[in-house]
Amino acid sequence: MSLRKYPLLIALALTLTSAAWAKPAPDSGQIALKSTPTQAQTAVLAARFLTRFHYKPEPLDARMSAQIFDRYLDALDADRLFLLQTDVDKFATMRDKLGDAIYNEDLTAPFAIYNVYIQRVTERTNFSREQLKHDFDFAKDESYQYQREKTPWAKTPDELNDVWRKRVKNDWLRLKLAGKKDADIRSTLDKRYANYMDRLRQLNSEDVFQTFMNAYAMAIEPHTNYLSPRSAENFDIAMKLSLEGIGAVLQRDEDYTAIREIVPGGPAALSGKIKVGDRILSVGQGEAGALTDVIGWRLDDVVDKIRGAKDTTVRLEILPADAGPDGKHFTVAMVRKKVSIEEQAAKSSVIDVKDGEVSRKIGVISLPTLL
Repeated sequence: MSLRKYPLLIALALTLTSAAWAKPAPDSGQIALKSTPTQAQTAVLAARFLTRFHYKPEPLDARMSAQIFDRYLDALDADRLFLLQTDVDKFATMRDKLGDAIYNEDLTAPFAIYNVYIQRVTERTNFSREQLKHDFDFAKDESYQYQREKTPWAKTPDELNDVWRKRVKNDWLRLKLAGKKDADIRSTLDKRYANYMDRLRQLNSEDVFQTFMNAYAMAIEPHTNYLSPRSAENFDIAMKLSLEGIGAVLQRDEDYTAIREIVPGGPAALSGKIKVGDRILSVGQGEAGALTDVIGWRLDDVVDKIRGAKDTTVRLEILPADAGPDGKHFTVAMVRKKVSIEEQAAKSSVIDVKDGEVSRKIGVISLPTLL
């Protein structure tokens, strides 16, 4: 285990983590997640560290447990769009006992809450897609409430369905006002809702654990975070402003991983074969390693396969940006190098702003994000 302390940020990184699976949650179509023994042990170590060595040590008592519980629910469903009051009530008995559960290496409660959350998201997504099969009555006088963080939890599925009916109606109206035709609106929204569910299904037990531990860390104060091993690696890269890879910033493009930016001077740029918008179909290691199809993969999983030790070879099968789904592919081999990402560094500037007759100087700090 590696433990690093940055100003106002604690990075707890475990080198051995794996997803563990349980039986599917009822009617969710999603394999339920559960914690691993390593995660349970990490939670205890984190609790010992936070209660003893944090600059603002707080006991993991009933009061802190309640704060963790509330922050965890907010992290999952801040706008009260998925969980029901009955779901919250079901787990309320654990609200002031999460500290005991952590010390007992028992993370059943946060994972059970998450699995119910996934079930509710599935239900709402299916309901929303079903709504797209019907026409909406825009002559009806009703409104959709955007800011729902202070709204009570819905008491029944019907109550929440009505919220989502209005939400889908609002999504439809916004596209309609933008000049879209009904057929295009239906297709766009159906794909949007389906993609949301697909992304959610790609989450694993480490994602759930990180969310829960962040709820704990941020209950102490908002600048303390738990970082999973993968997040800790990305944080280190951001701090060093360099990495060992091909020098490309990636983004998700539906089921594909696409090139968003190319770092000047990196292997991708020097190859002369890769351009922004190209999509990565598969990744191979070495000059002759088998190509692994990565269509539909999580973005960070694709990044992990492309990054690697300096002076090693990685091969990418590419679908050009201007080619259709059935377009001609090509494969490019690149030797990984240390790539400087100075453009990701924090930058400062001063701008002049008029405030009536007064001119004021405003300092701006820009913090780019590296994918």
